[in-house]
Amino acid sequence: MKILLSAYACDPLHGSEEGSGFNWLWQVAALGHEVWCLTTPRGRANLEQVLAERAADPVAGRIHPIYITVPKAIDYAYRWQPGVYLHYLAWQYRAWRVARQLDAQVNFDVVHHVTYNSLQMASWLWRLKKPLLLGPLGGGMTAPATLRRYLPDWFKTETVRNGISNLLTTFDPNVRQSVRHAALVLVANSDTAALARRLGARRVALVMSAALAADYFPAAYVPRPPLAGRELRILWLARLFPRKGLHLVLDALGRVDKRVKFHLDVMGDGPVGPLVPGWIAAAGLTDRVTWHGSVPYEATRAAYLGHDLFMLCSLRDTYANQYLESMSLGLPILTLDHHGATDFIPDAAGIKVPVQSADATVEALARAVETLWDHPERLDAMGRAGFAYAAQFALPKLVASLYQLAADTAPELAGLAVGRRN
Repeated sequence: MKILLSAYACDPLHGSEEGSGFNWLWQVAALGHEVWCLTTPRGRANLEQVLAERAADPVAGRIHPIYITVPKAIDYAYRWQPGVYLHYLAWQYRAWRVARQLDAQVNFDVVHHVTYNSLQMASWLWRLKKPLLLGPLGGGMTAPATLRRYLPDWFKTETVRNGISNLLTTFDPNVRQSVRHAALVLVANSDTAALARRLGARRVALVMSAALAADYFPAAYVPRPPLAGRELRILWLARLFPRKGLHLVLDALGRVDKRVKFHLDVMGDGPVGPLVPGWIAAAGLTDRVTWHGSVPYEATRAAYLGHDLFMLCSLRDTYANQYLESMSLGLPILTLDHHGATDFIPDAAGIKVPVQSADATVEALARAVETLWDHPERLDAMGRAGFAYAAQFALPKLVASLYQLAADTAPELAGLAVGRRN
């Protein structure tokens, strides 16, 4: 099939949205489709370098990048958060105009929007009147107000964000029109599924949004050494954004019974980095926490394998890739029971604490750590369950399964089915 892929963020040498955009581009072409990719020039050098290095691979020959620029003034405004929204809206408009001319020449079979993966950002490409696949998308989540004391600047990070989200879903016609015209909306958590349905989506499917390279997975589950009196090794790994919940984790660990021996390794850096030493000291954990700062992605795999428990309690997250990385390496999870964690961390693979009042949530997390210390056999059982669950989300397998799901769900997308090519 001839597929038009909208991947505003697309860079093979980055993670997050950029990496996701490239992974979708490569895997869709690997399925045998001819893919034209609308993206920004930001990842152009890296994308063209990778395509040149893989020029002998037939997959690379089926990829056609189209770089969409915006006016220089808007490009300059990208460095500030409000400017990101403006930049994306301007890019969407220009991408649609380019796509309209391109479609007259190519006659696309399907349009697939992958990044940005926020439902509120939508896509102008519904205007092409071609079968449209959206997602997987997030964007329906809000941070729990009961935990606002763990967000250093609630107004800036949450109130403003929620206000912009409401404005977009209320007044941007492309948001409602794109979900209503979509043959299928793939969503990454139940919160976003509810929002998509409220906005009028005809078909919505809840799906895993994260995936890992096939060679990331070990051949077999790697057991950790028995505790046998040693420290419980806990890992927190993420960018230090307020919503990632490090302050909450530190507060909870500060309330763990002193009989429990544990050590927390914090890996990551970011905007709230200057606050971390104070949080550690206030929790009384100076001798129980090591903050390593930013670490190379290549080092994170060894970190997962070298710990007994992964404790990331995001206050707002579509679905943290770290959850899948953790499970794929047999590391059990302790987290909050909301957003993507609710939907795509099996109960057998970790402990998910309900979001309650701040004090009740902190106490529940502390008690969970004590329980695992007292019953270390649960760590091994959860690690094995997570390892078995994660195996289905190797990148090629995930993309193929989501395209098969799209073909089975929406007649307009039947040509996406694995094994069926026009």
